[in-house]
Order: sequence, then structure tokens, then C-alpha cells
Amino acid sequence: MKMGYVESLIISFVIGWLNSYLYRKYLRRRNKDWIIFLAVIYLSLIWVIEILIFFDFINIRFLNALPWIDIPSSEPGKYFLWNSFLLFGVDYGIIFQPGMEIISLFLSTSYLFWYYFGSKIGKLFNGYRSYQGGYYLIFRPVKKYIKDREKRLKELDKNLKP
Repeated sequence: MKMGYVESLIISFVIGWLNSYLYRKYLRRRNKDWIIFLAVIYLSLIWVIEILIFFDFINIRFLNALPWIDIPSSEPGKYFLWNSFLLFGVDYGIIFQPGMEIISLFLSTSYLFWYYFGSKIGKLFNGYRSYQGGYYLIFRPVKKYIKDREKRLKELDKNLKP
């Protein structure tokens, strides 16, 4: 479910972080272009859904079935996008006014940068390459790390012996 602008910024950051983890852990070995492919799919999907909600092609008034949500009948998509956290019961009551389209465009464009920022921070914590550990090794259990190291050393010995 698509959410408001602020929620989408947070989700873009988290999805970027998750994408960098999946890329390092599983996808890099198969194809190095997966990270770009997943980014394009996610961002284009979120932008299309947001445009459809903004221009009221997706009628968001069905959320009025929830008791804590009261979306007005005029411009419900814009009201929904501007009042982030509406699904969680927080209604700021921001009403769309002329000139806010520019801010909407800026916020929608910034999803790309938040996604990129999340991806870079994720790479910092997860490592850039499949053999790198990143900063999450600080929180990794020591026994597991020792077992993994011993396993790698045994594999290396097998490969070196004729």
C-alpha cells in the first residue's frame, strides 16, 4: 500500500538498505546489474502509484472504512499523500493548496536520493562485495564468525592441494 510523502521517503531508505543487503548476499554472484534493475523497478512502481493517487485515478476514499481515517471528498488523493501517517491514526489536516505541486514534485524526486542513500549506508554496514563483512560484523556472534573462518580455510586448503 502506498503511503504519504514522508512515509515513502522512509520506505525508500529502508528498501535501498534491503536491496544492498540482498545484492551483496545473493544477487551479485549471478549478475552485477541486479541492484540497478531492482532500483528501477521499485522507483518506477512507487512513482506510478503515487501519480495515480495524486490525480485520483486510484480512489483512496475506501480507507474511510477505517474508523480513525476521515478523508474529505474533494481531492482525496492529495489529502492522503500530504498527511503522512494517516494509516497509523495521525492526521495533520494538511489541505492541498495551489503551489504545492512543486513541493510534491520535489518530494517525489527525492525518493531516488533517499533510496540511493539507504543503499550506500546498507553497503557500508553489509559490505560492498560478497566477501566483505561490513560493520555488521561488530554485532555478529563470535562463534559463528570463527566457524565461518574455519570453513573458508578448509575450502582454501582443498583448493590449494593438488
